[in-house]
Amino acid sequence: MLVAVGYLFFAHFSNPASGTKEKTETTVKEDTPKIVYVNGDSLLNKFTTFQDELKALETRSKGMESTLASRGRSLQQEMIAAEQKAQSGQWAPAQIQKEQQRLMQKQQSLVAQQESMSKQLLDERQKLQENLEKRVKELLTAIRKEKGYDFILNYGPGTGVLMVNDSLDITKEVLEKLNAKQ
Repeated sequence: MLVAVGYLFFAHFSNPASGTKEKTETTVKEDTPKIVYVNGDSLLNKFTTFQDELKALETRSKGMESTLASRGRSLQQEMIAAEQKAQSGQWAPAQIQKEQQRLMQKQQSLVAQQESMSKQLLDERQKLQENLEKRVKELLTAIRKEKGYDFILNYGPGTGVLMVNDSLDITKEVLEKLNAKQ
């Protein structure tokens, strides 16, 4: 009888303990956050729509620079011609002063135009960047909900994430979905 009581005592306290242990391990596994990452540099470099828009902006920038450079050379030639006429005595002092004012106004206009174009390009680049961030954030939100991820980190230089497990990289999947949404 003492053996039976010992067996029941052992069976009663050992089974709940093993059940508790299984529950604890399951709880720990369920409580472990699901973390993945994307390589931000790869997203920028391989997102075709963004790269196309960036190239178009750079082409416009080069065109604007070329136009401004051409206008600058033209203004410089006008200044040289005016200086030669003034030095050769072809113009009266009042005419020299009038030409200097005209050329200064033209130079100021060119500088203002350059500043305006620079601001316009900067604004367009900023808008392009904001659109990219919005697209990526929307897509990552959808992927996080679909896959049940708790965290999606950005991995790359300067991000603060020092080491990663390559099996947690979802960059390829994100790029495929980004490029498919074009």
